[in-house]
Amino acid sequence: MEINFIENPEYISIFSNDGSVKDILFRLSAVFGNVLIPNETIIFIDEVQEYRDMVTKIKFLVDDGTFKYVLSGSLLGVEISSLRSAPVGYMKILYMYPLRIREFYRAVGMTEELLENVRSCFETRTPVDSFIHTKLMDAFYLYLMVGGMPQAVDTYLQTNDMAKVSEIHHDISELYKLDFTKYEAENKLKLKDIYDSIPGELNDQNKRFFLNKLGTGTSISRMENSFIWLKDAGVALAIYNVTSPTSPLKISEKRNLFKLFLLDVGLLTSMYPNSVKLSIFNRDKT
Repeated sequence: MEINFIENPEYISIFSNDGSVKDILFRLSAVFGNVLIPNETIIFIDEVQEYRDMVTKIKFLVDDGTFKYVLSGSLLGVEISSLRSAPVGYMKILYMYPLRIREFYRAVGMTEELLENVRSCFETRTPVDSFIHTKLMDAFYLYLMVGGMPQAVDTYLQTNDMAKVSEIHHDISELYKLDFTKYEAENKLKLKDIYDSIPGELNDQNKRFFLNKLGTGTSISRMENSFIWLKDAGVALAIYNVTSPTSPLKISEKRNLFKLFLLDVGLLTSMYPNSVKLSIFNRDKT
């Protein structure tokens, strides 16, 4: 059974009102009735970031043992770090990422047998069959435009319409920015400015993230909390320069030389003009 704290914010009061676990279970039964079967039902609570203390309260519900629970939400890397009490030992954390290229290959119909054959060719340094190679490259360039966000991939598979996929990318980015506004003013962060600057900062001639587009008086030290926030939120990946490519890399890591990448290549491509997408479609390497 699913409870979504954004679509149905009134359900937050089931858990937020004072009372014991028994009271919470009574409220759940009052709302959902026979849908809940003790020892069988899994309660899936989505958008849990709208009520952060849910992550703390889950400890007592797990102890009760009547139901099993799955919590899901966005920006939890930021939200969980500020919890008053984390339910250590009561919760297993799984990080969800966009589809990798291999997962995307499977989504568009390539079999596991085919992909294992490609892996074997790589390991034995054997050329891949030319027909298979062409199909793989077609799917790779498609991946650069669709990316791995589940809703974008599903939309492409259902409609084969890149315009609709672009709408999904746009909506995701706008929702990210709405989330940013909750934190920017209170914490004096420049999340939207940095997020919007990422595509232009990936020029291969740039060796670091430049701050000149973020206004005067900015510096790496002043922007550090914004960079950390975007990384912890799972919105961006920070890749640091190293002076010597030997293990362990952290020894030679230069914290002031880095680039930010968006977590998903489809979201990144959607932030460029349509001419870039056309170049990818035509495999224009220039």
